[in-house]
Amino acid sequence: MHDDLTRELAEREFRHAIALELRDIARRARRALLIALASDTHGQEALAELGVADRALAELDALAAQHDFVALPMLADVRRGVDRLACQLYQDGACDGLDEDAHEAFLNRHARGLTALDGIGPVTARRLFAHGISDLDQLRELGAEGLDEITGLNAATLARIRTSLAADADGK
Repeated sequence: MHDDLTRELAEREFRHAIALELRDIARRARRALLIALASDTHGQEALAELGVADRALAELDALAAQHDFVALPMLADVRRGVDRLACQLYQDGACDGLDEDAHEAFLNRHARGLTALDGIGPVTARRLFAHGISDLDQLRELGAEGLDEITGLNAATLARIRTSLAADADGK
């Protein structure tokens, strides 16, 4: 009986410690996002804070994956919001001063959600992101016809995306 009580107390303390760690990471992400949103320049400061928020979200995701008692269903929505903010900053020219490697890393990091749709690889995802589409919801809103407005997508890629969008719509 005493051992069970000790184990239960230790488990509660462990879960509490994890909850405090999650809270601290979430606060760091929130602070960084608020600074990025409030940035007047939409330049390097906003990009730096966006990077802080992105790393904090990755920490939250990793911590949640390590512990089966942690559920963060809102994390995907927050990530989508971060990617949309990143896309807006990109459209506003905030990435124009980045070197080639940093520019490509930025695109890869924030366009990765688009690769969840069959027919979209990293190159196509970067191209869509550069045209202002940062997530699958925006791609769905654009629709199959709107894809024609995006330059640089070949006929085979367009066909794959259209087929996947149709299948996605049928599956809902």
